[in-house]
Amino acid sequence: MGCCCSFPSGDDEREPLLQSNSKTQTESGRPSSPAANEIQSARSRPAANDAVKKTDRFEARRVGVSDLDERFSDVAETFNKQHEDYETMKNKLQTVANRYKCPTNDSLSQCLKKIKEEHENCHISLEVKGYDFTLMVRSEAKIPNDLKRTQENITELSKAAKAVISVATKLQEMIDWLLKAEDTMTKQVEAAESSHQEQKRLVDNLKENLREARRAKESSPKYRKEAGNLLNEAAVLSGITP
Repeated sequence: MGCCCSFPSGDDEREPLLQSNSKTQTESGRPSSPAANEIQSARSRPAANDAVKKTDRFEARRVGVSDLDERFSDVAETFNKQHEDYETMKNKLQTVANRYKCPTNDSLSQCLKKIKEEHENCHISLEVKGYDFTLMVRSEAKIPNDLKRTQENITELSKAAKAVISVATKLQEMIDWLLKAEDTMTKQVEAAESSHQEQKRLVDNLKENLREARRAKESSPKYRKEAGNLLNEAAVLSGITP
C-alpha cells in the first residue's frame, strides 16, 4: 500500500512617528453606573488581545533631530515587529491547544500528545531543522482538514518563534545606544530649537521615547526567552537534545 506524506505549505502635541494600525471596537447600550462606566471605558478599547498589542507598541515621538528621529523610529519598528511575532507565536499555540482541548494552552508537548491521540491512524512526528520545526504526517488515508490546519499552525508557530529570536540581539544593541546617549541627545534636542516652549515639548518627547526604550529593553528578553523555551521544547519532542 502507498504511503501519503503531507507537509505544511509553507496630538499634535506628541507627533508620533509611527502610527498604530490597531482597530478599535466599541460596545453600546451599557448601564451608566460608575462601575458600568468603568467597564464601558475598557470595552470601548480593542478586544483583549488587540488592547494588549496596542498598549505594548512603541510609539516613537518626534524630537526634532533627524538622526535621533530615525534611530527612535528604527527601534520602535523593530520592537513592534518582534512584539507582533511574539503575539503570533502565543496565538498559534493557543489555537492548536484549543482545537485539541489541551489542559494547558502554552505547552507544545501537550498539544503533540493530543494531536497523536486524536489522529491515531496517522503517523505523526515533530521534525526540527535548525530553528525550524514542522509537524510531519504520514498516512495511507486522506488526511483530515483539521490536521492540515494544525500543520499550518505549527509552521506559523515555528516561523514566529524564529523571528522573535532573530532580532533580539540587534534590538538590545540599538536600545543600549540610545539609553547611554541620553545626556548628549538632550543637548542636541535643546540646540535644535530656539523657542523655549518648543524646546520643552521636544525634550518631553525625548523623555517619553527613552521611557518606551527602557520598557522595550525589559520586554524583549522575555519574548526571546519564551521563544527559546519553545524551540528547546520542540527539539526535545523531535528527539534532539538542545
